[in-house]
Amino acid sequence: MVANRLNSGTWKGPTVHEIARLAGVGPATVDRVLNNRDGVRERTRARVLGALEKLKNERSDSDAPVQIRLFCDSGETFNAAMAAAASDVNRSVSGVEVEGTYVTTSAVDPIAFARQIEQEGGGADGVVIIAREHPAINRAIRKLRTISIPVVCLTTDLPSSRRSVYIGNDQHAAGSVAALLIGNALPRERNSILIVMSVPFRCQQEREMGFRRVLRSDFHHLKIEERVISDERPENTCEQLTRYFEANGHPAAIYNVAGANRGIAKALENAGKADETVFVGHELTNHSRGLLESGIMDYVISHDFVSELAAAARWIKENLNGVTAEPSHSQILVHTRYNCGL
Repeated sequence: MVANRLNSGTWKGPTVHEIARLAGVGPATVDRVLNNRDGVRERTRARVLGALEKLKNERSDSDAPVQIRLFCDSGETFNAAMAAAASDVNRSVSGVEVEGTYVTTSAVDPIAFARQIEQEGGGADGVVIIAREHPAINRAIRKLRTISIPVVCLTTDLPSSRRSVYIGNDQHAAGSVAALLIGNALPRERNSILIVMSVPFRCQQEREMGFRRVLRSDFHHLKIEERVISDERPENTCEQLTRYFEANGHPAAIYNVAGANRGIAKALENAGKADETVFVGHELTNHSRGLLESGIMDYVISHDFVSELAAAARWIKENLNGVTAEPSHSQILVHTRYNCGL
């Protein structure tokens, strides 16, 4: 047993303190995990065991870790979730080091961001990108590929960039799931739905396409009134929705394919319509979990950030050794107030 070898002094692998430092927990927690004692959450237990495995593998591997640059263009909440995922991957996936750059969608200059991707990504062993559709960003990715740097698009695809692979949900299917949830939640009578979007992320466009397809095929009585274009800032999104409600009335349902779920929730609360409006959005974060638990959001469609980023890091590492297989789509997760633990 690992713990017995640690205590006996014959263990030549990582120490309890090294494991604790990498896992971000205390030595006592590591000791409880290694001795299989109770009182440790399953997620923490997995983090400790992942850190142990990573340290063991790196000690048996003389090669330097693969340096991966993550470039993420999104809202503040999603960026924070991806930064946490990068920390988890660095603790658990052996032979890789992920360094993240996070820019806020509402403030980013796509041309400057593309320049940063090209310049800083050019010095990495591999690159992971979450970004909007933009000619400059596509061009930066193509330049990285011309110098044989593997590029993985995560969450939202950029196929015209000639990236290496895409890892994430089938976003068309995710939008179809949203339509099914809303269609089943509303009465079988004519009603209106409002879609909220932001800048041109391909994942948002694909979600909308899947959503519209299912409404056309299964819920003819439901109509999409129009789209509100958000900048993914909660305060601004709340103001936009408030103005929309004042001018157009309140829809029976809102489908948010973008960020700023908090802004939509605030607008619904201010209008006194939170209880009667079916509200579906994407990405399970601390904020959307709170909205589910309070009953303001009905469903959150999400995916496992850590597993997807880990898959991207492993794919890059394997690709550098000649592997080129296309990964399958990740699982679409549907969360309610009853299964929204992070």
